[in-house]
Amino acid sequence: MFKTNARKKIFYNGSILTINDLNPKVEAVGIEGEKIISVGRLEDVEKSMKEGYELIDLNGKTLLPGFIDCHIHAIGSVFLSIYPSFKNIKSLDETQDLLEKLIKDKNPGEFLLGFDLDEEKFDNPVFPTKWDLDGISAENPVFLFRHDVHIGVGNSKLLELVGIDNETIPPEGGEIQKDENGEPTGILKEKATSLIFLIFKLPEAKVIKEKASEFFYSLAEKGLTSIHGLLELDAKGGVENLGGISLPILKLVKEIVLQNYYGIFFTANPKKILKVRNSPLDGGKTDSKFRVGCLKAWLDGSFGAFTAYLSEPYNDQPANYGYCVIDEEVLYNRMKTAHNLGIQIAVHAIGDKANKALVDLYSRLLEEFPRDDHRHRIEHASMLTSDLIYRIRDLGLIASCQPAFIISDGAWLERRLGKERCKMVYPFRSMLDAGVIIASGSDCPVEDPNPILGIHAMVNREAFFPEEAISVGDALKTFTINGAYAAFEEEVKGSIEVGKLADLVILTQNPLEVPKDKIKEIKVCETIIRGKSLFKKA
Repeated sequence: MFKTNARKKIFYNGSILTINDLNPKVEAVGIEGEKIISVGRLEDVEKSMKEGYELIDLNGKTLLPGFIDCHIHAIGSVFLSIYPSFKNIKSLDETQDLLEKLIKDKNPGEFLLGFDLDEEKFDNPVFPTKWDLDGISAENPVFLFRHDVHIGVGNSKLLELVGIDNETIPPEGGEIQKDENGEPTGILKEKATSLIFLIFKLPEAKVIKEKASEFFYSLAEKGLTSIHGLLELDAKGGVENLGGISLPILKLVKEIVLQNYYGIFFTANPKKILKVRNSPLDGGKTDSKFRVGCLKAWLDGSFGAFTAYLSEPYNDQPANYGYCVIDEEVLYNRMKTAHNLGIQIAVHAIGDKANKALVDLYSRLLEEFPRDDHRHRIEHASMLTSDLIYRIRDLGLIASCQPAFIISDGAWLERRLGKERCKMVYPFRSMLDAGVIIASGSDCPVEDPNPILGIHAMVNREAFFPEEAISVGDALKTFTINGAYAAFEEEVKGSIEVGKLADLVILTQNPLEVPKDKIKEIKVCETIIRGKSLFKKA
């Protein structure tokens, strides 16, 4: 055994799942520097590596290509992690109690921002209003984001400071909720939440860097080697409604990012994407660590905020169908510009009517301007009729889905949609059977970015229409090779093959062999990104 050159390593004596259908299981994998240089029988790998390598005994553990998260608000997650979480709050009283404790540590007039509030956990699942917050503080502006970050609530002081009153017109694609007398309730939806950043001050750079270091390391702990990160190029609106601060934050923390980063950019002007498609945000090669990817756009909102656009009204709000957050013709012109500039497109669509509208727009675009291998995407693709599934396949669209939503939304979604319509939500088996390519992500910070939990959800579905469950092997592909394909990177990552990046993850158990209800208990032992071990469990 040689231990003199850490650049050359051979992994052996474990289950090695290549996610390569032509060579699914092998005895050994050899890497040198950032690349995989040998795959096959241990004897053959040793010969090809010649000398100066280190033998890494897997001791029966499982080696896989590193996981890819295809939809993650990485910078938004860093930003929100600076502020208090309301994740474990289970009632309005608990919400108010925590706010009272937090206000005590604030100076008069200081902004209190919180996130991850989920009223569906309350005994009375009603989202709070300003009147529920006003008794906490008359001096401090307060704003709480809901779990899905599509909706939030502010107190009267916040509304006063940002200039929201009975006469305020919401920004396009947003909603300022008002009561029957026309008075704002404090609830802001979709693009209206960006108004809070009129009075917001960015934290110190030191704090942001500390949180970034913690966050990207936590992704490595979960086996993530690549991410498709959502960012904003415009000061108004966007994928996170953070007032255009996500790009400056990325530039600030770029050297701290551990994962390969494929950028998905919101902008009203797709030409801006070409302007940032250079160093330091794009290395210029398919296997560069940082790449400028595609245009991001929104079509509707979320089930939780009652803003996903439906063809029939919500069961628990019979007058509400949700809505489009953008004029369809405006969106089409944006898509057309990006498409004709050779830019990949990724559009958020959750409700069935939103997905139909988007597929219609893609169909129109590709009929007017045919292009092979465009790999345009539907982000979420949550609620699909059977005819839409086949149209998605025929148009060559990629469904970028978030499997963990099955677990988090499944507990209350039937109340919102009714049992019959719930059958259309994340129909993964039907999608795969039809030939649709699914690439998986987490939508973190909305969900835990642990791919193991996503795989568990796809395979088990926790009694949420189990007939739509898929196999472990298919679920693994959605977090590996399909994720690479969704970024035009299948030639450089996503499977264990010679010449690809040495992005690898070692697991305690083989997901193909454990009982399917135990998949969520599998742990990450080590994460290797570009040949470097960036997380190793003690």
